[in-house]
Amino acid sequence: MTMIKTGRIKKLFFVTMLVTLFCSCGYQLVREKGIFGGDISSLYISVFKNSTYEPNISQYVTDAFSKELLSTGLFTVNKESSDGYLQGTVTKIIMKPTSLNIVGLAIEKNVSLDVDIALYRKNGSFVKRWAFSDTETYRVDNIDYEEYNKKDAIKRLSGRMARRFSSFLLVDY
Repeated sequence: MTMIKTGRIKKLFFVTMLVTLFCSCGYQLVREKGIFGGDISSLYISVFKNSTYEPNISQYVTDAFSKELLSTGLFTVNKESSDGYLQGTVTKIIMKPTSLNIVGLAIEKNVSLDVDIALYRKNGSFVKRWAFSDTETYRVDNIDYEEYNKKDAIKRLSGRMARRFSSFLLVDY
């Protein structure tokens, strides 16, 4: 008799588990690609406008933002007929000495960069605007490496701003 009850209990438990499994709520852990519930899943990123006198600065910033948005996996970038487009402007760049050697020559400089970014849908309707600023220190004590160090510092701070932008997109949408 206990054998029959045990068998029935096992069958009842198995049926209950199957019913629970098939009638679950339907939660899902993975969202659709893109933002706004999948409305914008592909972005066109034009080369950022350069409002400064520093040549080639916009290319470094554009590359950093493109790479970061691709790495999130939320977007396809620069696809024909994209769902939205990103317009960026490098508004300000300032380089100033931060430390001097014993004779008063600069050893290190800070580069500060300000970038404005606007997101639009493919029909041209405005979505949102962001402004980012960041600063990076680089060495200038060897004149042969000063320009390389400056470009490397700009790439690093552009990468940080791009990661912040990406995290804003992930949190907001």
